[in-house]
Amino acid sequence: MIEVSIAEMIVPDLHRRGARVLTRDRRTNSDSIGWTSTWSAWGTTATVTVTDPAALPAATRMVARHFAAAEKAAARFRRDAELHRLYRAGGRPITVSPLLAELIAAALSAAERTDGDVDPTVSAAMTAVHGRLRRDRGATAMPVCGTRSTGPSQVPGWQRVDLQGRRLQVPAGTTLDLSATATSLTCDRATAAVRARLDVGVLVTLGGDAASAGPGPEAGWHVSVDDRSSGSRIEVVLPAGAALATSHFAARRSPVADAGAAPSGHLIDPRTGQAPTAVWRMATAIGFTSLEASTYTAATLIRGVPARAWLTQLWVPARLVTIHDDVITVGPWDWHQAGNADGSGRFPTPRLANPRRTTH
Repeated sequence: MIEVSIAEMIVPDLHRRGARVLTRDRRTNSDSIGWTSTWSAWGTTATVTVTDPAALPAATRMVARHFAAAEKAAARFRRDAELHRLYRAGGRPITVSPLLAELIAAALSAAERTDGDVDPTVSAAMTAVHGRLRRDRGATAMPVCGTRSTGPSQVPGWQRVDLQGRRLQVPAGTTLDLSATATSLTCDRATAAVRARLDVGVLVTLGGDAASAGPGPEAGWHVSVDDRSSGSRIEVVLPAGAALATSHFAARRSPVADAGAAPSGHLIDPRTGQAPTAVWRMATAIGFTSLEASTYTAATLIRGVPARAWLTQLWVPARLVTIHDDVITVGPWDWHQAGNADGSGRFPTPRLANPRRTTH
């Protein structure tokens, strides 16, 4: 197996928000970087961009099916989601679909690799925190996935989730939130499927998650990252095979937010069961997969100040924005900033020898 660096971003063939592909129409501009289809999925915007226009219809259908299946399996705010079977089990083991098992396994892997900072068992604590916030504003709280938002809630901890193949068991009363990892893994899976089936270069985005596979444009894939708070936008250049993720401290509201549901993907510090101290309001990172990148960004918002040194040690290309709007870049980020790259597709080799050592 050829060793690659994080900055080179070669995604293995497997596979927080506001990413949009910057494209041009080849009929009017010979420098086009691909053909793109855009639609709404999972309460946000989805896109697929391919290097061959003939492959776009089939690629769109494939990616849309991946997104729809993942949402039906794991979207916390869908009452018909398969994930809800877990809450009705009352602590008894159940057999889940292969897709849900894969999504939960990815969440547990992210928890392990971040020393528990990205923990899928924060759902009840999340509901409790937002229930108190809504009552403070005079709003009526609506329970999510069988939980009650009536008071503080301890986080059971990801170690108490027992997943053996498709057999899943969690303690009674434990609820899961997969928002930190499910969309990014789905981007990775959809991208890999398009590449394997259609043999084209492809870039898939879902909200702030993006993943690519196969040969890309000569100057790299151009992805825009939106800053929801300021309304600004930056362009990021990804080499072929790279992935990206953006997490925001104040997450987007779910489609049912007006009915009293908690904001989707809002952050909870697993050690306290409370919202973490706000240090970074936005974090963007580049990784081997979108799942890896989203693990970096979610953990960064939880860790606060120490996250900068952590990312620097790993030599992860990252861009962090403080709550006071200061922008701090980490690792070889500048090489991925549009206008800074030389257009050759070459990126610097970082110091990191073992890209899987993401914990400390």
